[in-house]
Amino acid sequence: MRGRGKVSAVEIAPQPRRITPAAAVVILVFALLLIIATVWLLWLPIQLFIIAALVALAMSHPVNWLAKRRVPRIVAVIGVLVLIVAAVTVLLGIFVPPLTRQTADLIDNIPSYWNDLRPRLEEVTQRYPWIQERIAEVDVSGEVTKRARDWLASGWSLAVDVASGLVVAILLLITIVFMLVNPQPLIKGIIGLVPEPWSGRALEIGAMLTDRIRAWLRGLVILGSIIGVAVGAGLSILGVPYAVLFGVLAGVLEAVPTIGPVLSAVPPILVALALDPLKGLGVLVLFIVVQQLENTFLVPYIMSRQLQLHPVSIIFGFIALGTLFHLFGAIVAVPTVACLKVLYDEVYYPWAHPAASAQAACAEEAAAEREAGEDEPPQ
Repeated sequence: MRGRGKVSAVEIAPQPRRITPAAAVVILVFALLLIIATVWLLWLPIQLFIIAALVALAMSHPVNWLAKRRVPRIVAVIGVLVLIVAAVTVLLGIFVPPLTRQTADLIDNIPSYWNDLRPRLEEVTQRYPWIQERIAEVDVSGEVTKRARDWLASGWSLAVDVASGLVVAILLLITIVFMLVNPQPLIKGIIGLVPEPWSGRALEIGAMLTDRIRAWLRGLVILGSIIGVAVGAGLSILGVPYAVLFGVLAGVLEAVPTIGPVLSAVPPILVALALDPLKGLGVLVLFIVVQQLENTFLVPYIMSRQLQLHPVSIIFGFIALGTLFHLFGAIVAVPTVACLKVLYDEVYYPWAHPAASAQAACAEEAAAEREAGEDEPPQ
C-alpha cells in the first residue's frame, strides 16, 4: 500500500502533441505569406544578398579545393576572383566591340527595316483590317528618335544611376568576399535557427539545397553557352546580320525559362523578314530546331536529371515569381522551385506520411543491399 501513492515520472510526463496535417498546412501557408510579405518590403537588399550568395556558391567549389590543399583561404578567394575577372575581361574584349558596333548599327537601321517589313505584314494581315490599322499607326522612326532624345536629355540621372550601380557592385563584391573567406558563422547562424534534435538533419538538407543550386548554375552556364553559339553560328550561315548580337541575346535569355527562348527569336526573325521572307522562314526553322534539340537532348541531361523537376512546376514557379518579383523572380524561379521540392520531399512528406516514408526507406536499403551483393565477386 505504501508504494500505491507513488507515480512514476513516465506516467506524469506530458506526452507531446502531434500537429495534425491540416494544422500543418495552415501554419505553412501563413509562414509562406509572412515570408512573401517580408521579401516584398525588403526586396532590394534581399535581391543583392541572393545574388551574392549565388556567386559565392559558384566560387566556393574551387575555393574549397584550394583550401583543402593548405592554401590560405583569403589567398584562394583572391586567386579565384582574379581568374574570374581575367576571364570576364578577355570575353568582354572579344565580344564587346562587335556587340557595340552591331547594336549601334541595328538602332540606326530600325526605321528602314520597319519600312521594308510593314508592306509584308500588311500582305499577311489582309483579312484583318484592324491589325493593318494598328500597323499603319506605328511610327518606328519617330519613336526611336524620341527615345534617343529622352535618353540624351536624362544624362544627369544616367550618371547618377551609373554611380549608384558602381557602389552597389563594390558592396556586392565585398559581401561575396566575406561570405567566401569566413562562411562558418553564416552556416552556424542558419543552422542555429533549427532546434537541436534536428540540426544534423538540417545540415544534410542544406547540403542538398546547395547541390541543387550549384547544378542549376552549372546547367545555366552550359545551356546558355551552347544555345548562344548554335544560334549565332546558324544566323551567320543563313546570312542574317547582327549574328553575334542575336547569339549573345539568345544565350542570356536562356536564363529566363519558357518565355526567354521565344523573346530571343523575335528580333532576328523580324530582321530576316525585312530582308527576305524566305530568310525569315529559315530563321524560324533554325530556332525551332535549336529548341527541339535543347528540349530533347540538352535539358534532360543537364537540367532535369540534376534538378528532378516537372515542367508544370517550373511553369508555375516562373509565372508566380515573375508576377511577384518581375524579371529577377523569373530568373530565380527554377532554383527556388528546386529548393521547395527538396524541402517538401525531405521535411513535409516524411512528417505527413510516416508509413510511406518508412516503406520507401526500407525499399531503398533493400535496393542498396542488392546492388552491393551484385558488385561482390563470386566466391
